[in-house]
Amino acid sequence: MSSRVSRLRLTYELWSQYGTANLTYRALHEVLRRSGWLHRRFPAVRWVDRPPETYCSAGVPVSSAEYHAFRERSPARFFFNQGSLPVLPHDWAGDAVARGDEILAGRPRLAGHRTAELGFPFDWFAHPLTPGRRDHRVHWCELDGFGPDQGDIRLLWEAGRFGWVFSLARAYAATHRGSYAAAFWTLLESWRAANPPNLGPHWQDGQECALRLLALCFAFYAFWGDRSSTPERIGMLAQTVALHAERIEGNLGFARTQMGNHAVSEAAALYTTGALFPEFARARIWRRKGLRVLDDEARLHNGRDGSYVQHSMNYHRLMLQDYLWVLRLAELNGDRLRPVTVEKIDRATRFLYLLQDDRTGRVPNYGPNDGSLVLPLNGCDFSDYRPVVGATHFQIHREKVYEPGPWDEDVLWLFGPAAGGPRLSPPRECARFDQGGYYTLRGRDTWGMVRCHTFRTRPNQADLLHLDLWWRGLNVLRDSGSYLYNAPGPWRDWFTSTAAHNTVQVAGQDQMIKVRRFSWAYLAPAAVRAVRCVGPDGFDYFEGQHGGYRRLPGRIIHRRAVTRIGEASWLIVDDLLGRGRESIRVFWQVIDSPWTTQSNRVMFETVEGTVELTFLTRTKGAVLRVARGVEGESPMGWESRRYGERTPAPAVCLELASTPLPQRIISLITLGRAVAAEFGPSADVVRWSEGPGNPIEVTLGPPGQDDSLILREIRAHNRRWLPESFPE
Repeated sequence: MSSRVSRLRLTYELWSQYGTANLTYRALHEVLRRSGWLHRRFPAVRWVDRPPETYCSAGVPVSSAEYHAFRERSPARFFFNQGSLPVLPHDWAGDAVARGDEILAGRPRLAGHRTAELGFPFDWFAHPLTPGRRDHRVHWCELDGFGPDQGDIRLLWEAGRFGWVFSLARAYAATHRGSYAAAFWTLLESWRAANPPNLGPHWQDGQECALRLLALCFAFYAFWGDRSSTPERIGMLAQTVALHAERIEGNLGFARTQMGNHAVSEAAALYTTGALFPEFARARIWRRKGLRVLDDEARLHNGRDGSYVQHSMNYHRLMLQDYLWVLRLAELNGDRLRPVTVEKIDRATRFLYLLQDDRTGRVPNYGPNDGSLVLPLNGCDFSDYRPVVGATHFQIHREKVYEPGPWDEDVLWLFGPAAGGPRLSPPRECARFDQGGYYTLRGRDTWGMVRCHTFRTRPNQADLLHLDLWWRGLNVLRDSGSYLYNAPGPWRDWFTSTAAHNTVQVAGQDQMIKVRRFSWAYLAPAAVRAVRCVGPDGFDYFEGQHGGYRRLPGRIIHRRAVTRIGEASWLIVDDLLGRGRESIRVFWQVIDSPWTTQSNRVMFETVEGTVELTFLTRTKGAVLRVARGVEGESPMGWESRRYGERTPAPAVCLELASTPLPQRIISLITLGRAVAAEFGPSADVVRWSEGPGNPIEVTLGPPGQDDSLILREIRAHNRRWLPESFPE
């Protein structure tokens, strides 16, 4: 725990973020764990100790052959009929086979991108990044997932999620080779032998059990008709599903205290088990409970504006894929979620669409990105969000969003080859999500996202007023990513710090104080002062502020204005309002491209052209620094685009040491050209030119005037614009 935060303050912060009910439940859960009750509630047993009659309803045949015949007559409906897989077009089949062959070679993909040498069958307890193996003989409730020198458990869990099932199913659909189905059964048998119920890390987390359960159900239908899918193996798989559902149901309350996608995944798994295995004694209970919890989680944690409680694009996608799975399965089996839930999922889909890059399908690498992907049913890159947006929109509206491409494969698997409907591509425009605190400014070739949010639930990083900037498909200014949950040394806190984002650091401090791995104190109040959007041919404007540095002696407010001027210029004005003197650093995390510096300018040569960053300040002594891949106690110049991956990328920092307040620093970003920006006749005017006959002049108000905006006037493109004339 940080020495800067008292226990009383920490208690208050946890109460304000989690609430009395959740904290009380978690405290009780800890008492039950320490007393041994949780161990007795989930006893460690052998698979043989749980024969079918312990989880099936009376009258259900329990011999392998009879159960197999019984299942062939089951009224349960899946996305496709048992053993009847969709036909993959030739363009998709090659990727499907390549990924399936990786599994046969013992090299599954982890966290959406990394292949690991796990052998075949996999070594379920070998960590991909660190030496040594996890102890699999300990009851799951006695394990510490984040102990020192254990490595990051998220990567250990990855193979045990069974996400590789979808790769084998795609390869099997493309070729009908029995080797892919046989590989699934070999791996399932290997996993069961190494993981008796409730022993070891693969039983430790309910969400891991839930995602594995969903994959097992997919395999149950995908490989049904293969000769390797013997009646004995079918019965074994059904038993595995039942024991997973029991594990999930028994601790679902704890998942709900985490206020995020854990409960959504676990409820989706419960509903799936109840819908697809009506012969289980608790099937009706699981079915109803799953839908009820999913409705409740959407009510509590999905915003009216489409934003999600966890402040993460990847977690937002995970949540959407869980709901997509259940919406489609419920539709097929005569169930439904509440209309208000469906409406919220529709808005959550629109949220991702409006935060998506037109050319690449990518979104900002914002918030924790642990590589989670519930439905890897296509050959798209992990960072491409078109599959989930397209499939969820189709589920709700029966319309397709994008032009044809590999992202359509999800629709093929979930809805069949006859899935049709109109193709509608609504324009991406400026968007404001006030409840979630996301704001976009958008031209035709360039767009940006600004974060301005007063956190009511736990934040993930100290990044208020961060600007993510895109140009012609390039993420020019970017979030540094999240790297690992259990990273060693300075990396544990650096990727979540203010210095790792495109914002301003004061006195070497973060905007909020990190006190535990997933807990923060002194949550900063923020306010949006203006959002004005004219459209791609005009000028967009955002202004906001936060009070994260009011805890410092100078009671400092950070106020930022972001202006998009046409297609080639972005002007960012940072005002630090307060008293006394403080050190100020403005950070920009930049695309990894060659760069040169000239006085107050840095020029980056990208594949699309020059990106220039110019700083302007009236204060003398400003120091400009560009760094790439600096390690040590104060890292700089790193990014993590995928979980567990850390690569050098340039970062720019302008520092003013012990400067008087209030203070103003201007950053001008120009795209596709190099320009010379300067102050005009007064400190309130900034001038530059995008080319002959195309001068731009911006008039700013003095810093610190609470009753007016920073921007006063723009003269550009033979037009004069005033903030009050911008449409709201």
